[in-house]
Amino acid sequence: MTVHEELAEGIWEDIREDPSEIAAVFRVQKMHTSGTLDHEVLGSAYADSLGSSARFRPSKWPAYQTAAFAYLHALVGSGDVAFTPIRTGGTPGPDADRVGNASLLKETLLPFTADLDMTQNGADADGRLDWGRRIFLPRSTGTFFYEDSCAKGHQSRLDFKASYHASSAPLEVGDSWPSRTLMHLWQYGAVARWPYGSRFILLFINYGWGDRAKSLAKW
Repeated sequence: MTVHEELAEGIWEDIREDPSEIAAVFRVQKMHTSGTLDHEVLGSAYADSLGSSARFRPSKWPAYQTAAFAYLHALVGSGDVAFTPIRTGGTPGPDADRVGNASLLKETLLPFTADLDMTQNGADADGRLDWGRRIFLPRSTGTFFYEDSCAKGHQSRLDFKASYHASSAPLEVGDSWPSRTLMHLWQYGAVARWPYGSRFILLFINYGWGDRAKSLAKW
């Protein structure tokens, strides 16, 4: 088991102590498998950025990966983690097509620049996303509202504009387990995900989870 899988397993062990938290994990799993988390513009990119696997459908994931996915979604909903989409030149091709993917990343929307590791010999990530000035992104207040008075109306987050200093984030392309996304947020305070099928990189910033977030993040 890798370090990031051990992190997710530890989270799952903590969750298992509370039946209500276990139920919440599997409610999020149902939202994931039913497509409820899909966005009208981003499609499945948000869910796929939290974690995805070509080999296993979400309903067949190990329980600790399902827990890591739900935990990430909760961090976004609480405002501990915020994200913003960044347009690229297209959707990523297979891992083997690094030249093609690198070419698409050259069109990443400024002020962001994305570089792909062309060899990735044991590298911790597929590449890196950089930005040379302060950026602004929506961050959840931790509260929600219903868009209309219908009892089954869509629930949306209440957000505010947060900022983050010039920095960089590890870039993961294509499929990546939720546990790896969590590990990057823990280690680096940020992670960029460019999932299969998406023209957008989703940059996640850790504002309030763990000691590293407290030292790096700014409101």
